[in-house]
Amino acid sequence: MDKIKKVLNTLFGEELEIRHRLLNLILSAVVIGGFASFLITFALGFNLGGVAITGVIIIADVFCLWLSVKLFKPKLASILITVIANVIIFPIMYFFCGGCNGGMVLWLVLGLIFSWLILEGPVTYVVYVLNIVAVAVCMIVEYNFPQMVQVIEGPIKLIEDRLQSMIIVSLIIGIIFKYQAHIFEKQRTIMEEQDETLRKTLSELAKVNQAKSDFLANMSHEIRTPINAMLGMDEMILRENQDSDINEYANNIQSAGQTLLSLINDILDFSKIEAGKMEIQPVEYSLFSVINDCYNMVYMRASEKNLHFIVKNDPMLPARLYGDEVRVRQIISNLLTNAVKYTPKGTVTLRIKGRRRNDAKEMVLQVEVEDTGIGLKPEHVKELFDSFKRIDEKKNRNIEGTGLGLNITKQLLDLMDGTISVQSEYGQGSVFKVEIPQTIMSEEVMGDFGEKYEKVCAAKTNYRESFRAPHARILAVDDVPMNLQVIKALLKNTGMQIETATNGRQCLEMTRLKKYNLILMDHMMPDMDGVETLHRIRAMDDYPNKSTPVIALTANAIMGVEQEYLAEGFQSYLSKPVRGAQLEDTILTYLPPELVEWESEQKPEQISEETPLERKTDCISRLDFLDTELGIEYCGGDKDFYVEILQAFVDGRRDEELERLFAGEDWKNYQIQVHTLKSTSLSIGAFDLSENAKKMEMAVKAKRISEVQAGHGNLMEQYRELLNKLIQTDIVH
Repeated sequence: MDKIKKVLNTLFGEELEIRHRLLNLILSAVVIGGFASFLITFALGFNLGGVAITGVIIIADVFCLWLSVKLFKPKLASILITVIANVIIFPIMYFFCGGCNGGMVLWLVLGLIFSWLILEGPVTYVVYVLNIVAVAVCMIVEYNFPQMVQVIEGPIKLIEDRLQSMIIVSLIIGIIFKYQAHIFEKQRTIMEEQDETLRKTLSELAKVNQAKSDFLANMSHEIRTPINAMLGMDEMILRENQDSDINEYANNIQSAGQTLLSLINDILDFSKIEAGKMEIQPVEYSLFSVINDCYNMVYMRASEKNLHFIVKNDPMLPARLYGDEVRVRQIISNLLTNAVKYTPKGTVTLRIKGRRRNDAKEMVLQVEVEDTGIGLKPEHVKELFDSFKRIDEKKNRNIEGTGLGLNITKQLLDLMDGTISVQSEYGQGSVFKVEIPQTIMSEEVMGDFGEKYEKVCAAKTNYRESFRAPHARILAVDDVPMNLQVIKALLKNTGMQIETATNGRQCLEMTRLKKYNLILMDHMMPDMDGVETLHRIRAMDDYPNKSTPVIALTANAIMGVEQEYLAEGFQSYLSKPVRGAQLEDTILTYLPPELVEWESEQKPEQISEETPLERKTDCISRLDFLDTELGIEYCGGDKDFYVEILQAFVDGRRDEELERLFAGEDWKNYQIQVHTLKSTSLSIGAFDLSENAKKMEMAVKAKRISEVQAGHGNLMEQYRELLNKLIQTDIVH
């Protein structure tokens, strides 16, 4: 049995191609058929001519089988057996076995079928034509010289010959097609299994991709929330402080914060592009504003390296264009940032030009960034736009960045039908050239950037709110009290009545009872997020705020989500960290005009506080159970603001909510709450409580529920003890 299996594996092993196995099958079938023909011939009567020809067929067949199996030359064996059988042996048998009247016609048909089954490529057609010619010659010769055909005597002999040929030929063809069907069925089963595996793999990949998207959204929220607080408070320092040294420190904080945001945005943008979800959002914009933003973002970095930063532009460029303002700014900033990174000394020059297209409304914005930096070797240019690729990394290992900037720039330009090119000389510097199609919205010219920039700088004064609206009522909804405090601080001089809610249900209760002119709604909140809260507000006919404009205010800043928020029913979208000017502009867009009082030259008197803070700030030194220096540092050095944050911490106590979630084993929302406790307690200087909350958050995330159950009581005791100590002071009430 083992020997039989070995022979079968040699002839029909899975490692052989299907055509090779089919050839071996046909050759084996012919050998078996030949011996069957011998037996039938002996049984019906010995025919020397038939026996001789059958013997030649078997010998030729065995030889070709040897070529195919032993020498592994299936193509040679295929051609050889086809030519020998169809051109030599079958024509001879045709004349010895009754010609057209005998069973030899079936063998000729079998030979023609062989040509298609076992040959491949152009040789198939050549051999097939040769076989047809051989068959035609046989029939023509028989027709013209019938005496050359050996006639089968008697009807019985003729029937026997035809029957014999029919049985053997049908047996061979049947075996061939049965084997083919077996192979195809086996292949179909394998393909179905592969399809099922592929479907499972695609399903798993989809889950992984969704998990990645969720992770990015969550990480965007987690990272941007503290950055929002940091930059928001830093902006308050820049607004209100008059000390030049402190302002310099605050500017450095802004610069470092923007650098961090740039790194985060690179990762988020790359993932969005990679997932094919990046969309271009064209709007009308001011070209000067875009260049000004890019200049301000890069100027400080260039100054720190003592680089000359020059901006040159065609003063005849249109002042207002239509395109994706955010992406145009991002492309220019990426090129400038990259130039400053890799320029140790010398100059970075930004040139802005334009080229009109045939259509008077269409133009190509041409941006050139030239530097006197380290330059590129020719072999590195082709790798320049690869993701996570750092050119000459050993030499440039101290240069910060993700290695994604130019890759993202290239892909953004592809989305905008733009182009990018680079000319570089190693050790001398580089010139990056970008062309971006834009639409002209106004024939008003921008003018010279340098002159206009100087005028803008000369006209700048210390920050003043652009309007007052003391009769406007705004509701800010966010589960992090510090974020609410930042919003209140940014808007405090507008005189608006700002009320806050720390969750969706509280928002619903407040909006049920009172009419607001505008609602700022955070997205990611426990229990009921901002989207669900908005839908419930819109669904209740008896709500006084059914048509109140709602602005999405969220740290979920993955690019492209704006349209998703608009589709959910939000009127607009503000990405954290919130800038004061952007916040005011958005509010002005949706406030009823009759509520807005535009500022006169005389700055209005500050609104008096109900409870003076001077007395409270004197009590901070008694908070020996807190790291007050750390807390005040988180509040931008503002003791008054620190007192406000302490009050918000007590007002936003969440111990009862934590107990409820713990008792109900609602671990998802429990994790959100201890995460918030971690950040808010750290913001007031309660470091130990923050660390304890952090441990609980990590335990829930890792599904170590037994650890959560063991540590929950200690966390609550520590939390309530802190709340009681704060309440017993004169600082909070």
